[in-house]
Amino acid sequence: MGLFSNNKKPCPVCGQATPRLLATKIDGNTPICSDCSRKLSMVNTRIDDLSLEAFKEHLSMREENEAFLKNNFHPDRRLPIGFTHLNIDSGNRVFTLPLVMCGDTDNPPVFQFDELISYELRMDSNVVEYFRKGDAAPQIIPTVYRPPVIIKDEDEKPQNEMTAFSLILYLSNPCWDKIESNAGTVSARHFSMQGEINSHLSKLSMITMALRDMMGGNGVANGSPKSNVDSTADDLIKFKQLLDGGIITQAEFDAKKKQLLGL
Repeated sequence: MGLFSNNKKPCPVCGQATPRLLATKIDGNTPICSDCSRKLSMVNTRIDDLSLEAFKEHLSMREENEAFLKNNFHPDRRLPIGFTHLNIDSGNRVFTLPLVMCGDTDNPPVFQFDELISYELRMDSNVVEYFRKGDAAPQIIPTVYRPPVIIKDEDEKPQNEMTAFSLILYLSNPCWDKIESNAGTVSARHFSMQGEINSHLSKLSMITMALRDMMGGNGVANGSPKSNVDSTADDLIKFKQLLDGGIITQAEFDAKKKQLLGL
């Protein structure tokens, strides 16, 4: 234990020994202990510039965050995404997305709806959908799967192809301006990959529609609901874009159109 700990440089917050290697540092070049480091939840590039006083204020904020989650956070929607969940508390207009990059997943940062600026949904490194607060509808970029060109031996068995999805949220939060979550992977033979991709994007549409709801992009603007006619028109535009992007089929679009129009 002593080999990897430095008792001569105690943590300025709690007095514990600090790591000799790869210690988190604040206030220019002051190391802190591993316990205090785990309580941090902010973009890594901002940590070095924290003064000791600002660091203590941040720890206090994290304690308040934990208390809010325990006593006041009442999510009414819990949507799976990748290895985690998007947890939405509509009553308090807040949400969480527990990610390792944000620190302790048992105490994830609570974000307000108003802090959500935009999102990007990516397939590998390519943006396939994005939406910014104030947009009338999401921008859908059609995804056409092109299998990689690989020269194989005649006797080599065909392998499944794989593609990964990610979701990036852009925020106006003092500690986080951007967070990125795994949004699942698709694995299939090349001849069925496009269908699997479209199916996965259809499932992810539940997430993206929820995000647009939080930004007021699905029939709510500045807290005032739109008329039923406006809302229906917006929904039709949204589902038409999903159809054009190959995310839903013509039959699915026709069924949704009839439902929205009450036919």
